[in-house]
Amino acid sequence: MSSPDPLKHKTFIEADSVLAEFMCQVHLLELTSDRARELRYMHRFHRPDECVVHLEAVYLLLAVGGY
Repeated sequence: MSSPDPLKHKTFIEADSVLAEFMCQVHLLELTSDRARELRYMHRFHRPDECVVHLEAVYLLLAVGGY
């Protein structure tokens, strides 16, 4: 039996938590446009392809037209 691939593991946290401000490799729950703007600013120096929080924030802002 093969072991699960560790790269396929996903961690989800609340978007309004303090963890979202410091962790990059997490997926966000209940992300709002206002919080996406805050998190995008906090993670602004992180490359989007290496920071899931930055990527999800930008994606939400583009989807709702608030970018």
